[in-house]
Amino acid sequence: MSSSALLVIEGLWWTPEQKPKRPSVLLFLEGLESFRGDFNIYYANFYEKEGFRRALEDDLTNTREDRLFLYVAAHGTGKRIGGLKAKTGMKLPAMFTAVRNAANYSNIEGVLIGSCSVGNNIDDFISTTKNSHIAWIFGYTCEIGWMASTLIDVSIFEHLMKLKKSDLKSRKKILDAFEKALQRFNGDYILCKEKGRNIPLKDAITLVVQPRTVGSKAQDETGALMEKLGWKK
Repeated sequence: MSSSALLVIEGLWWTPEQKPKRPSVLLFLEGLESFRGDFNIYYANFYEKEGFRRALEDDLTNTREDRLFLYVAAHGTGKRIGGLKAKTGMKLPAMFTAVRNAANYSNIEGVLIGSCSVGNNIDDFISTTKNSHIAWIFGYTCEIGWMASTLIDVSIFEHLMKLKKSDLKSRKKILDAFEKALQRFNGDYILCKEKGRNIPLKDAITLVVQPRTVGSKAQDETGALMEKLGWKK
């Protein structure tokens, strides 16, 4: 049996009228699972705060694998996550609380939030990671394109799930894995278009890292990652 599992919790992206086939990130991840063959996927949808909490705390984290990776994929506004209409879904503090609570009693080592603008909440990324098993948390700072960001997310999981447990003690090895995941993309690629602005990939991401060593602190390592990639201005 595999010792790793990818926990996927996804909000709905489109109504049946907008896209009848209801595209999902799950098919992309199943492709990675088939290619890698060394991890399992556990999947759930959520519609609101209580559904998110129950899916994460009461369902997805009850696995036999001892290495867990969490992928939250849903609409985001910078203040809320999930929901198909404005001012619906759950408020971000509730989402971060649920993730932190789940990480307190399970071995979640990495969190990727594939949602628009959630990466602007760096203090929440740090506080969620602090004093937990989480070694890294990644997100986006603007209104991301669905297809492009999904491909980036798959690449991140492909490389970060290759790390050994011992590698999580090294900030450098975690950053090296992110470098490998992102170097196949162009930092100048326009990932977001919002309010008349074009935002390239290099300005659209946030990474917080907390190595699993005594005394290590959760820190914003976005700048360090940009420097390793040669994307820094």
